[in-house]
Amino acid sequence: VGASSGALAGRSFLELAGSRSAYGAKLLADMGADVVLIEPPGGHRSRSLPGPEGQASWWFLYANTSKRSVIVDLTSAEGRERFLALAGGVDGILEGEDPGVLPQLGLGWEVLHAANPRLVLTSITGFGQTGPRREWHSSDLIATALGGAAAVTGYAQDPPVRLAGSHANVLASTAAASATLLAVREAEKTGLGQHVDLSVQEAVAMVSHITGVGKWLDDGVIAKRAGTGLFASVPSGAYPCLDGSVYLMVNRPAHWEALAEWIESETGQEAVTNPLWKGPSAHRLEDRELIDVFVQELTSRRTVAEMVREGQARHLAFTPVRTLTELATDPQLAASNFFADVEHGAGHSLRYPGPAYRHDRTPARIRWPAPAPGQHNASLPAAVARSEAVGVEPESGGTHSQGALAGLRVVEFSVGMAAPWMGRALARCGAEVIKIESVHHPDVTRQYVPPWAPHLGVQSRLSPWFTDWNAGKRFVALDLTQPEAVSLAKQLIATADVVIENFAPGVLDRLGLGWEELRKVKEDLIFLGTSGYGDAGPCRSYVTWGPNLEAASGLATASGFPQRDCTMTHYAYPDSVSALHGLFAILSGLDHHRRTGEGQRIDLSQLEATIAVFGDVVMESLASGRDPIRRGNRLPGAAPHGIYPCRGEDRWCAIAVFDDAQWQALGRVAGNPAWAVDPRLSTTEGRLEHVEELERAIADWTRGLDAYELQSSLQEVGVPAGVAQTAADRIERDPQFAARGFFEELEHELKGPVVADGIPLSPSLFAPAAPKTGSAIGQDNDYVFGEILGCSAAELQRLRELGAVEDSDEPPPDLSSLR
Repeated sequence: VGASSGALAGRSFLELAGSRSAYGAKLLADMGADVVLIEPPGGHRSRSLPGPEGQASWWFLYANTSKRSVIVDLTSAEGRERFLALAGGVDGILEGEDPGVLPQLGLGWEVLHAANPRLVLTSITGFGQTGPRREWHSSDLIATALGGAAAVTGYAQDPPVRLAGSHANVLASTAAASATLLAVREAEKTGLGQHVDLSVQEAVAMVSHITGVGKWLDDGVIAKRAGTGLFASVPSGAYPCLDGSVYLMVNRPAHWEALAEWIESETGQEAVTNPLWKGPSAHRLEDRELIDVFVQELTSRRTVAEMVREGQARHLAFTPVRTLTELATDPQLAASNFFADVEHGAGHSLRYPGPAYRHDRTPARIRWPAPAPGQHNASLPAAVARSEAVGVEPESGGTHSQGALAGLRVVEFSVGMAAPWMGRALARCGAEVIKIESVHHPDVTRQYVPPWAPHLGVQSRLSPWFTDWNAGKRFVALDLTQPEAVSLAKQLIATADVVIENFAPGVLDRLGLGWEELRKVKEDLIFLGTSGYGDAGPCRSYVTWGPNLEAASGLATASGFPQRDCTMTHYAYPDSVSALHGLFAILSGLDHHRRTGEGQRIDLSQLEATIAVFGDVVMESLASGRDPIRRGNRLPGAAPHGIYPCRGEDRWCAIAVFDDAQWQALGRVAGNPAWAVDPRLSTTEGRLEHVEELERAIADWTRGLDAYELQSSLQEVGVPAGVAQTAADRIERDPQFAARGFFEELEHELKGPVVADGIPLSPSLFAPAAPKTGSAIGQDNDYVFGEILGCSAAELQRLRELGAVEDSDEPPPDLSSLR
């Protein structure tokens, strides 16, 4: 097939074929690692899902590119011996079997560790390997409900809803790819592998954490489904144009003023310039509906293209609400060569979404299509060629104590969530992360007005989102329009290993801190830049936020119920998706650097990352030329498969029945009513044929039941079920989160102990000390510029007087009498 030049060339992994592990192993394989897919006789069952004629399923084709396949019967002694021989020469194994399956086969962690002491075993399960619910039955729908995503997706008038694709599994698998690389790095230091324990439920909780426990515990806010508008951004939503819809999100005060002036000049509506609406979104929340009328009066006069072009010229985040078929002719995706045409033999090719990140030295790519079952049985030797890294002597013996990234320094130029979350995860794993800010252009999360004390005004240190995304970092403030400040930034970067930035493309270049300048300062630097559309193409300069990209990617029009043209999450999903992919991209670059000494630039398009996480759905649409049918919570091959009403206000329970045995168990829990013993519904085919009647009957039954009691009753008999949990539910009523310690207690410098959503990586990779949070702008100026760079007190004072080094002049609020 040819040698790889990807960042992970020389690494080798095994994957036990499965839906939970497939996408993460694909990321490793497309990045150049040798990934051997271990399939049972006849091939993995996911091959038989719907797909193109004569080939495996869309899901299998998409999630298994660049891998090799061997058939190994793990139920036989010969198969287990073959597997252990393969395991002896690889860096790691990824698997998604339920807890206990591998030990029952005689292939538990202790056995694998004995065969290869440096081996990393990454296990992805619905609820994790520990905790009271470790053996509960999960699925993509159940994890979406229990993890908190479903309750805040869609419309208040509808049930909570899943997204098109297999997002819960894909998210956990993406996190697993990063956790695997972190553990492999740790194994090289210590000589010891480890068992990495990933929970799909926890991955969903992390991705939806904008609506998570921080917002609940700090602000008393439980986010709910609210159509296309966002609960903390006004105006926001999908607005009609002459020929479609555009998505708008306003976050910064200057953006609101520009929009209000435009609306007034076009429509004559002077009321829109009400001075009470100036400033952060908090000042406009109560008048959302009136403001939406003003915005719609503007958008309804223009086509989508006109609205986007003229809005972006005013630096306003207008983007189109796209369908999947429109992606095929999208000029931005064409310019970036995002889609890859992959040959499938006999001159036949299929179009695939490509990698969302571009490494300039070691690019990821689809090297070949998903293999046939056992395609490499004959060509693969008895043992995988030993990874070039497995034989490297460890730097030190024993176990780690400071985190997998101890000793790494990261400089971060960031606003919003995507890049800050990457830095947050790196810091939690032991890296020293230093964030460069400006008093005049603060992070958007610092524009926070506490809803529990609005009279305090903007409080830059109190936002629960600032806590979530920036805990554990150092903070310096520089006015980068001044040469002295730029010089300081370069001196700092010369001491660093990684730079992360998500400013608009070109901003750092204009400041003299772009890649071409920084590579002169630090030749082996890993530099990741991320933006809405990436750094090339006609839309590269567009202003975007996560929800804009959710709409532009086609995800919003492919998801939801048939009657809804646009279904949005309320947690800026593309930001989290991009953060997870960016973390993997950085760790891949670091892995290459560790073995070669080479640095490189990485460009991450958040639009492309969003498309990538439901790539199988996109592939099918590109091949057929048709947009997918919006199915709500229904799933081909499973019935019932939905989220059903329960007793109480906005209480729901997800139920997923995949076979007739589960159907019969469901009927017994219900007391075998007429619908449960109806012969028409005794098979999956019959239930799918009569699905509307079936769903009405089940909803009538569940409506009077307590959601948590129903969940427990069904799980006890083996039926996958889960409450559509809110943020309050997750921390107050979910014993699995509590037992696994997912929520982190952080020390806030103003508020004392606070709780934040955790990071869905193995705690064994984390630094031992819990991170601190609540820092002021420029709080660490003296440490960074004095201790790290060696500036004298007199020199620092001179730089402060020039304004090159900035300090916050915001007095800390008096919180003693509040809450």
